[in-house]
Amino acid sequence: MPSIAIHGAEIYYQTYGKDQPDQAPILLIHGATSTGEGDWGAIAPALGRRWRVILPDCRGHGRSSNPQRSYSFKEMASDMAALVRALGYKRAHVIGHSNGGNTALVVLIEHPEVVQSAVIQAANAYVSPDLLEREPVVLDAERIAREAPEWMQEMIAAHGPTHGENYWRELLALTLKEILSEPNYTPEDLRQVQRPTLVIQGAEDPVNAPGKHAQFIARHIPYAELWLPAGVRHNVQLDAFSEWLQRVESFLERRGDDANEALHRLERDSYADSREWIFDLRARRENAPRARIVLFGQTLYPAQRQAAVERLEQLTAEDESAPTIDADSVQVLLDDSTPWALVNRCVADLRREPRNLSERVSQALLGEAARILEEKDGWAHVRMEHDRYLGWMHLSALHLCDRSKVQEYQAACQSMVQVDLLNAVASPDDVEICGKIPFGVRVQVQERTPGQAQIRLPDGRLWWVEDAGLLPSDRWPKPDAEGIAFTLKLMQRLIGVPYLWGGRTPFGYDCSGLAGTFWRFLGVNLPRDADQQYLVGMPVESMPQPGDLLFFGERQEDGSDFRYKNITHVAISLGGDRMIHANGAAWAVSYNSLDPSSPEYRAWLRDNLAGIRRYA
Repeated sequence: MPSIAIHGAEIYYQTYGKDQPDQAPILLIHGATSTGEGDWGAIAPALGRRWRVILPDCRGHGRSSNPQRSYSFKEMASDMAALVRALGYKRAHVIGHSNGGNTALVVLIEHPEVVQSAVIQAANAYVSPDLLEREPVVLDAERIAREAPEWMQEMIAAHGPTHGENYWRELLALTLKEILSEPNYTPEDLRQVQRPTLVIQGAEDPVNAPGKHAQFIARHIPYAELWLPAGVRHNVQLDAFSEWLQRVESFLERRGDDANEALHRLERDSYADSREWIFDLRARRENAPRARIVLFGQTLYPAQRQAAVERLEQLTAEDESAPTIDADSVQVLLDDSTPWALVNRCVADLRREPRNLSERVSQALLGEAARILEEKDGWAHVRMEHDRYLGWMHLSALHLCDRSKVQEYQAACQSMVQVDLLNAVASPDDVEICGKIPFGVRVQVQERTPGQAQIRLPDGRLWWVEDAGLLPSDRWPKPDAEGIAFTLKLMQRLIGVPYLWGGRTPFGYDCSGLAGTFWRFLGVNLPRDADQQYLVGMPVESMPQPGDLLFFGERQEDGSDFRYKNITHVAISLGGDRMIHANGAAWAVSYNSLDPSSPEYRAWLRDNLAGIRRYA
């Protein structure tokens, strides 16, 4: 096994895999009392199938010497940075576990010039009280000799041949002294990090989970990702080997070079909300027949593709031999050529993925307009026009037509369903129901007979409905006090309707689906979800008026004020403390109150009220 002189010590290391053009190697840093082989023996050859991997023993561990008998994270971090440079690399993907995670964190902060990306696992940025209490017990040599002889023998086997049979006791003492005092990074220190970072911690890690150290690190490092695998303890790379490999390789593929990291940050800054945006771009560098960066993948709009090109041009602007940016392979899904369609069913589910068992994210109602972004196995990926929401629905639920037909159809819809569900039949004398049209749907009336109305569907079919169930446009409520009172009276008939995730009809509502239905009946289109609705409303500091929306959410762990991404629920104010909402507590549309003296009071609602918003 090769060794190299670093800062007065002989650092031993192994390598796996071959050097890849334009690809930084991976540096794996082991944890306390272990060696490179001990922590990473299974992972290193697996990563070596695609990357060059460097696997050292840290100073004073395994076969690496330690002439000064020293142990500090900063010294080991300096060793690791020097090792990368000594082996001829400009940067490396620095991956550390446990105390090696601490060392990797120090490399990231103190030697960022050698870091391409970092994976910080089972680490702590500061010494928390629980660690001060726990670690002296865990690393007590006499206790280990008495209660954990297998661990003692592992340390003797790992370090004894180089450092002597009793060195393990000295190593424990050196380790304990360091981890009781270092590292000591503040949130401000972490905010200075500029390299891509993935933070990993087993959800059941007895060392770091109690202090939520991974969450602290990931919260303060810009653009950091966090993975907390459920049911896993300290050694995530061993206990969840396959998933660990998949997660880390995905991270390196998505963010392991400057071009892809630039795209990732552009997405996070401008297009992070996948409910409204599609920005799935990757970059590949090619050097023949000429130097160029090839962009491929999908965006929703042409402007997103152009923004990606400009971001990569900025990245290479100071490079005299800068590659050209080739975006010809990028697929833009929404432009003038994207097909239009009208929803041709009373209600159609909008799914997160093109399969029936995928999560229902919303619903589309009869006569609503959609753009068909792509088709797959009988499914259509659509952007709904009234709220710009994205999802997948059955292609058969849509009637394809051009934009002018959509506008013509919707302009002719001059009546609105004012009952919960309006039964439809094929002819005036039929008793057999052929459809149920939900509350709030606008329809196109072709003719009227006493007590009945003939309506036209997007595909030209004709149904008959009870005319009393329709509200003509000259009586549509306005978003004023009178219209709000009228609409709330209609909405109160929905009490008891089941709660349905993604629901927008009396077959079942979710909270934001009910709120959106209320305001759409008044002619105001709101975004689909509660956090989105919160952002577009006018803040109300006084007692809520009827029709105002009340928003609720969980507070931040640090006790700070609510932020929009923590909004989890919305209710419609009936004025004062009372509200109507679709909620999981009653699993239905129900009333509740913020007044502790009311029988409808729910403490959670009062404790988690984030804000009040008004829309007219």
